[in-house]
Amino acid sequence: MTILSRHDRALFETTKRVLAEIVNEGLVYAKLESTATGEPQILCLQSILNPQDGTLVKVPIKAGAVIETKDDLVVSVVRPDSLQPPVIIADTRNGELDPGTLFKFLSTSFSDVASERVVDEIVQELRNSAANQEKWLEISESQPLLSLKDRSASWERTLIYGHPSHPYHRLRFAQAPLKPVTAADIPEMLNPTLAFVSVPRANLRVTGHFEQELQPLLEKLEIPKTTGDRVVVPCLAQQLPSIHQRFPDTIVLKLIADCADAQASMRTLTIRPELEFKYHLKLSLACQITSALRTITPWTTCGGPVQTEILENLLPKDLWVFREVAAVSGSQEDFNEARHLSCILRDSLETRARENDETLIIAAALAQKPSGDSRTYAEILYSLETISQKREWFRRYVTVLFELVLPPLVQYGIGLEGHGQNLVARVCRRTGQIKGFAVRDFGGVRMHVPTLRNHGVRYDSLPPGAATLTDDLQNVWSKVDHSLLQNHVGLLLESLGLENHGGWTITHEVLSTVLGSDKGSPGYTLFEYFTKDTMPFKCFLRMRMEGKYRDYIEREVPNLLHVT
Repeated sequence: MTILSRHDRALFETTKRVLAEIVNEGLVYAKLESTATGEPQILCLQSILNPQDGTLVKVPIKAGAVIETKDDLVVSVVRPDSLQPPVIIADTRNGELDPGTLFKFLSTSFSDVASERVVDEIVQELRNSAANQEKWLEISESQPLLSLKDRSASWERTLIYGHPSHPYHRLRFAQAPLKPVTAADIPEMLNPTLAFVSVPRANLRVTGHFEQELQPLLEKLEIPKTTGDRVVVPCLAQQLPSIHQRFPDTIVLKLIADCADAQASMRTLTIRPELEFKYHLKLSLACQITSALRTITPWTTCGGPVQTEILENLLPKDLWVFREVAAVSGSQEDFNEARHLSCILRDSLETRARENDETLIIAAALAQKPSGDSRTYAEILYSLETISQKREWFRRYVTVLFELVLPPLVQYGIGLEGHGQNLVARVCRRTGQIKGFAVRDFGGVRMHVPTLRNHGVRYDSLPPGAATLTDDLQNVWSKVDHSLLQNHVGLLLESLGLENHGGWTITHEVLSTVLGSDKGSPGYTLFEYFTKDTMPFKCFLRMRMEGKYRDYIEREVPNLLHVT
């Protein structure tokens, strides 16, 4: 087994995502090369445009990885964690771990998709992601092992590797006029300085009782008062250059350090418990994190309280809602300008959980491995040592998950963005039993308009043009498939080593039980969709190369649910 330094480990974390994504998006041909008995198989990447060039890059496959071939070509999804170093550039036989170098080298195979300028931009972005990953690995080395007694803010820090499959899993790319973000800035972003600014009321859209709900925090922090024609708004000090550019009448009242901790998203903050503030602050940050600029549009700020009411009324009682009670954003007609000064007040749910003797654990944390440990937090917390124990626990987990998330999709057409960062597990502190989940971040929710109308649900106060609302039911289903099954469930079962030990079979069985597998069941059509022969695969690199974010580019690939 190849032992890597921290620097090389960081490079490979990004590189394995790049190589897997290039294969999964069909940007190259991929073949499996057999080796001597006991040696790992080799994944060989070959040019589609110039097949006569032969194999360009070789990378070994981990033992037990499930990879399907047809007519000598790989056709199934290749997961990043199925790959292992070294990565060899075939014509030189040289090892190479730098994701930018490998992407640049392979880009000649799909030069019809991206210009040289875009390729060079992607190279820099991939290197940014890898450099940040190295800093995260360093941070992880000083993190304590967590238990069910730890607060939710501590669990947010366990997501060391970021997105499980996106090549930009640790990207931090600031937009001017913000200063560039380097890996050295990450600790400061995790414990950010807050700025409290005074803004003319006429320059803002205020939703709900924003000023009233914020007042206890302002008093605790002794923020100076302002006149009635202005509103006090919290923001990230890092964001001030962008705010001043678009809101020139803004006055900084006070800067406060060491009062909040960034969550996994980096732009949502948990206020320190000694301040006794019952809300999280979700703030705009003109920084590209993964695939998107993390500013907040008026669609989101205005829609949050409306969606909160809809979800609280229609979701099962054990699926809690991180209520968005009030918000503020810019008043400009151009939402691309208005989005740079936004703040959402979102329930923390910490007190409610404590009263229930529960711990709130971001769901993706259960698939994470603490530094220096080969076990995931799921294995540690639940003493999972054998395949049988892991399968039994996994079955219980997905049963609770599906019984809460899927019925609203069947009955009301509400598709929650169910990946592991947006769902928070509610875990009994005493027994470890998963009591339910809580859902947050409503920008990725999709709601089917005709179904909502049939149930008399009112949503007319949502700003027109919001991506949340759609007339296309399969658009809702596809987003749930991507976030819940491919991302959340797929990451967890793979991290437990269940991909070729019945993990997908268990998932299929639980889907059948929850949705019904006979034609008379209300969820049968959805069950058919989730279990069809192929599934749409979201193409992150093609989207970046074609300058798209909300407009998906997808490719049909064999359905993971057919892996046994």
